[in-house]
Amino acid sequence: MNHTSIVFSIVCLGALTAAGACSRESTPPEGQVDSPAPVSSAGVDEPVASGLAELVPYGQEPWPGIITAGQPSKEDFEALHKGGVRTVINLRVASERGTQDEPGWMEELGLDYVSIPVNGAAGLSEAVARELDRALQDARRPVLVHCGSSNRVGAAFALRAFHVEGESPEGALRIGRSAGLTMPKLEAKVRELLD
Repeated sequence: MNHTSIVFSIVCLGALTAAGACSRESTPPEGQVDSPAPVSSAGVDEPVASGLAELVPYGQEPWPGIITAGQPSKEDFEALHKGGVRTVINLRVASERGTQDEPGWMEELGLDYVSIPVNGAAGLSEAVARELDRALQDARRPVLVHCGSSNRVGAAFALRAFHVEGESPEGALRIGRSAGLTMPKLEAKVRELLD
């Protein structure tokens, strides 16, 4: 590359930056919510491997570095760990089938593990939203947040958006849907809690 090409590249890069082409104020990628930043990307330890959310049941990546899902298998956790996931936040209660071995698996894999038991719709509350927020702020990224079907995850993110981020009820529900809230009955409960 000659001197003229280098100068031209620097000038173009400067112009793009000044024009805001590199700003974070752009339209979010397809499937991601232009939202409240459940967490800033500054906490991401490593980039999330493309397609990581596809490794788990009901997996989604509504924000960079945050994967939401239903209950992963041991093999799913191993694949997520290989893909870069560093923290697992589990919203299932210990008595639910398939959860008993999870803390041991996380220890074997060297993943940080946080349990925030949410006993169905009755377990949803502002306190859960605030506990999820604290866990996300403390989490090494990328992070997986899961329950049985991702519905409680979406509900908890909706409540977090409302109580912590100050979103409107409709904005909070939109965020909840992007994180896995698909059951109409649970969405109705969340809507009731947002009123």
